[in-house]
Amino acid sequence: MRNFLRRSKDATVAFTARVAVNTQLRGIGKVTELSIDTKSKSVRLRVELAGEQEPIEVHVTRYRLSNDGAEAEVRLTIEEATASREWLTKVLQEFVIGQSFAVPEKAQSLLKLLV
Repeated sequence: MRNFLRRSKDATVAFTARVAVNTQLRGIGKVTELSIDTKSKSVRLRVELAGEQEPIEVHVTRYRLSNDGAEAEVRLTIEEATASREWLTKVLQEFVIGQSFAVPEKAQSLLKLLV
């Protein structure tokens, strides 16, 4: 029963996240698949970008959410990730992996479910 509830939560959060990301990507591309596994703290997504012939796949193999005690700001750190394009994997390594990003206030309640 516990696994069923976790999978249901993961699917609900993934759907909501996909809708939110697609709102931000309007005109650039579209996330066609997004799955979240809160137990393993991983995310898989497939993105169709304008001008690209094939979808791009990104696999976040480990993420971490933390709260900044002073302001209770939720921060997201991508600890490991790869992509289906070598150049994008290098971009992730250079600019994303290990960096801590503030989560917008609107998304904080959603991301707290990922813990």
